Amino acid sequence: MKKIVIRVIIALFIMFITMDNSMAMDKLNGVYYKNSNGVVLSEKEYQFVNQFYGSNYFETMTLEDYKWIQDLKIDQNEIEIKSSSNTNILPFGTSTTQNGRNIQIVKSCSGNCIIIVKCQWNSIPSVKSYDVMGARFVDTDLASDVITTRISSTSGTEYSSDLVRLTRGFGVSVKVPSGSNISVEQKYTVTKGGTIYATHQHAKQNITLATSKLYTITSSGYGRVFGFYGSALNVFDQMNGVDISL
Repeated sequence: MKKIVIRVIIALFIMFITMDNSMAMDKLNGVYYKNSNGVVLSEKEYQFVNQFYGSNYFETMTLEDYKWIQDLKIDQNEIEIKSSSNTNILPFGTSTTQNGRNIQIVKSCSGNCIIIVKCQWNSIPSVKSYDVMGARFVDTDLASDVITTRISSTSGTEYSSDLVRLTRGFGVSVKVPSGSNISVEQKYTVTKGGTIYATHQHAKQNITLATSKLYTITSSGYGRVFGFYGSALNVFDQMNGVDISL
């Protein structure tokens, strides 16, 4: 019996030592936050997630979600969200809320600039057809041909590749998912200098994928990005856009 008690005491001692060492390593590496999905964030990453995605996002954040923001290199680069009251922690982004949703843009620059644009629905859209999200470039351009558009909702996560690449920008058609808590994000890399104008346009009636692609890129268009024509004229809701200097 005494041997069993001694073994239990030794096991508990080893466990506490291991925990103390783990916590010490966490503090040494600047790691402070871990959720039930095993996602571990530094202090700066945690603050960014709270400001860009909201205070409840971290609790359900997955490893896939974390990989999505890894390209920003938050601990190495400066990132500012101008809509936040705290401008000392994060570099260059703006935000606007209109027509039942909020759109934000954030940049992280070293040699080139990583851009993430996020459009979050605050309600469930009554029309679930093809929306369009994209950007117009002034004195800058894509540094890579990779443009990733991610659509998240309670129905899961999907990606759209219905891209229209034009001289001064691009657009991606997005099929509105059937779930709720809908979020559409775009990530791409651009060269330093100039300005990006980004927007999300929601179709107020059911349209085809082909109709959603009837636009030019123009400063006088919806959100200062999309000039719709043909059967796409007067279909979209004219939400304002966001812009950012690089």
